[in-house]
Amino acid sequence: MVELQVNQPRWRRVHAIIVERIRRGEYKAGERIPSLVDLIEEFGIANVTGQKVMRALRADGLIRTEPGMGSFVTTAEERKDVEAAQVKRSKFE
Repeated sequence: MVELQVNQPRWRRVHAIIVERIRRGEYKAGERIPSLVDLIEEFGIANVTGQKVMRALRADGLIRTEPGMGSFVTTAEERKDVEAAQVKRSKFE
């Protein structure tokens, strides 16, 4: 179970819930996750908050978004590629 801190920004709390669902296998690698509209409805959040959650999940390497198709949980191999790119970028910062 995810420990949600009331003082955390709402997007972080929603992000933590989605990460936990991925970790538990509720959303499996390669499977489509709920759309932005679905997340907005489920959690009662603003569009901008939902977009921030999706950006954070992509930045974490947990999802990939295919225009016109939706967002999908990344595979272990895809996550390795994202981590490698992040390490490479950090060397230049």
